[in-house]
Amino acid sequence: MNGIIMGLYEIEEQAGKLMEEAAARREELLEENRRKMEDSALELEQEMEGRLSILLSQLEEQTEQEISKLVAKNQAEVALLDETYGEHLQEVAQQIVRKITEV
Repeated sequence: MNGIIMGLYEIEEQAGKLMEEAAARREELLEENRRKMEDSALELEQEMEGRLSILLSQLEEQTEQEISKLVAKNQAEVALLDETYGEHLQEVAQQIVRKITEV
């Protein structure tokens, strides 16, 4: 009977050790998982910052191109107005003089 009781105590002791080892391993796995999640979050943040930087650069480049196109278009329109004004200056001046003298 003492042998059976001693056997049960040994089994209980081994079970306690197994439970302690399992709890320690669980903590290790939880810590490893936490580190992996932190690393993944940091990696994702860096990747998103990189993508955002690329998109921002592309947007700035597009904006500069649009501005350049608008400047060129406006300069062409101003040149056309100058040319039209230069060609018809004499006619406009004569019309103004006629209207003034008709009154």
